[in-house]
Amino acid sequence: MSATIADPAAPSLFAPGARGAILLISAGIGMHAFNDLAITASLPLALEGLGALGRLPLLYALYFIAVVAGGLTSAQLRAHVGARALGVGACTAFLSGLFLMAAAPGPAAFIAGRALQGLSDGLIVALCYGLIPEMFRQSLLLKVFAVESVVWASAAVIGPAVGGLATELVGWRSAMLVAAPLALLFLGCALGVLDGSRGAPPRRLAALMPVGLCLAGAALFALAGEVPGGALLALPAGLALVALAFRIDGRWAERFFPVGAFGGGDVGRGTWLILLMPVGHAVSQVFLAFAVHEIWGLSPVWVGFIIVVLALSWSGTAFAIGQLGDRATFQRLLRLAPLLQVAGAVALGVALASGVLPLLILGQVLVGMAFGMTWGPAMQAIMAATAAAERSRTSSFMPSIQTAGSALGAGIAGMIAGATHLVERVQAGEPSPAVLWLWGCEALIALLAFWAARRMVIREED
Repeated sequence: MSATIADPAAPSLFAPGARGAILLISAGIGMHAFNDLAITASLPLALEGLGALGRLPLLYALYFIAVVAGGLTSAQLRAHVGARALGVGACTAFLSGLFLMAAAPGPAAFIAGRALQGLSDGLIVALCYGLIPEMFRQSLLLKVFAVESVVWASAAVIGPAVGGLATELVGWRSAMLVAAPLALLFLGCALGVLDGSRGAPPRRLAALMPVGLCLAGAALFALAGEVPGGALLALPAGLALVALAFRIDGRWAERFFPVGAFGGGDVGRGTWLILLMPVGHAVSQVFLAFAVHEIWGLSPVWVGFIIVVLALSWSGTAFAIGQLGDRATFQRLLRLAPLLQVAGAVALGVALASGVLPLLILGQVLVGMAFGMTWGPAMQAIMAATAAAERSRTSSFMPSIQTAGSALGAGIAGMIAGATHLVERVQAGEPSPAVLWLWGCEALIALLAFWAARRMVIREED
């Protein structure tokens, strides 16, 4: 039996022949989810302690950019070095990022550690999802994904409590290390379960040039706030790099981006929708934990749970949507989803400006529902409009587009926050009108997403 494949005769995921494989996958995906959810409320406190609270957008943008880079190059690296070397190397980098953040003497080291975490996160999660169809027979795949949904839900419940308590009782530096046990578990599983098997033959390195240009464009948005007047250069230069990336990609026989991406058909409108909603939501990803802590004076534990309300609403809505089978209903929900994000963004902005906490919870629920109503129906519309030979590649690319939207949005949010002096106003107890400007921009971007969604059609697949 190959060390990278669970025993085909294993009757369940927890039989001896499959136990190591499911533990490996769960540790890798759980490590990513737990780390992300556990330290959300601690990151603003960490940067404030390092005297660099204004660098929150840069922290998030570089993290998301690194996640995309890791996710898109994971298969390429595996093809070169093998599954075991990739898993062990990426986990070692993840642990290094944890310890760099915990011991950071200044903001530059802290941000570098978070970016290193993002790169290794992207590599590990992509490796885990790529291994699932290789390690388990077809009849067990649904059970594998069911187990991973439980892993995510457990991380959503346990993560904020563990990270928040570590911050309150010991300090923010200890919170940066709460994911270390899961990382060590993954490392042990990678050494014991994975072998040197390689993936499909690697792409030519030149084929990665378009995505490299797009990531460079996103990085310009992220760095714009670090340079006086940087936004004036970052906007045109970043957009020019993205346009160049698509121009180069369109000329190659071996295209990197899905055929029709960001065009005028259902695939193009779908990719715009999947990009734009996270661009708007990045406002909350970057600044909501900071604003909630400053305005209501809540502890990191409670701030963490308020942030997780959105993730739970997202998961619950997606699960309910998944039980439906009517294409007409899917289509109506898809077109309604961005409008729910608009309503949620308005509720969040008004809640932060007025100090009404229940309204903020409602806003979190509405935005979570919007995302839960989008992914399944959008993917169904995109897959139905994609040629059969392209579906696998297109499907695997969409999560990267979503994360790229978060990276782009974090940079834009930083520019708007800097222009409105958001951090200073919130700390001074005068959050309005800065919060209304910022979350109002999320609402406007969600309206652009609605413009993309309103003409999408879910057709029968070939």
